[in-house]
Amino acid sequence: MSLNSKILAASVVLALSSTAVMANEESKDVNYGDPTASFSTLGVSASKDATQINGMYGAGANIFQLDVTRQNKSGEFSGRGRYFRVTDGLGFSVDVLGDKHSRTALGGLIYKFQVTDNIMIFPMLSAGATSAKGIHAVPELYGNNAKADDSTKWETQGLVQAGVYAMYAFDAGHWLYANPKSTYLFKAKEYVNQVEVGGGFMIAPQASIGFKVEHTMDTKDAIGNKVKADTVTWLQANYYF
Repeated sequence: MSLNSKILAASVVLALSSTAVMANEESKDVNYGDPTASFSTLGVSASKDATQINGMYGAGANIFQLDVTRQNKSGEFSGRGRYFRVTDGLGFSVDVLGDKHSRTALGGLIYKFQVTDNIMIFPMLSAGATSAKGIHAVPELYGNNAKADDSTKWETQGLVQAGVYAMYAFDAGHWLYANPKSTYLFKAKEYVNQVEVGGGFMIAPQASIGFKVEHTMDTKDAIGNKVKADTVTWLQANYYF
């Protein structure tokens, strides 16, 4: 199952959508790679194992997101809902995500540093809790290596995640980004290190195509067993309103 198929930043992840930075900026100034911008879009993302419908509604400083993911082989569904509020480059988010094996709730902060007209850096920090059937059944953290056992009781643990989203915005509206992040799971006493890279290309004033590659590095489970690295590639298409 794909890493961030449900996540956000929530992974705190969380993962990120796009747009232009101030909610009151005019649409001609919007770059849809900016995670602190307010806009409305409907899109689809596809990986080898899953298909995802992405929706976002921007109402000034308030942004609402909903992602629904279907696993291609099993037909299982998962989802993520997010509320995001951004003011003067500072954003606050609340995420709820899960499937029949896991559920996660997170609160996060993100701040925008405008380094140049084209380069932006966004430090991110999130915290929350996750419950899963088995301590490593959270797909947004363990990707295709997530394991669940229906006979296992629900395990709940706190988590905290820190990351940086760095973006280059092209004058024509295209964008590239990199988003390294690290999540600490308190009960498992382990770090889950991830990096996401991606970009978007404007094929029309209100439409883009893009990609993202999510990589979770090697880690260990609660009893010291190795959890091998996992990489998922997504292709994306969006229409903006």
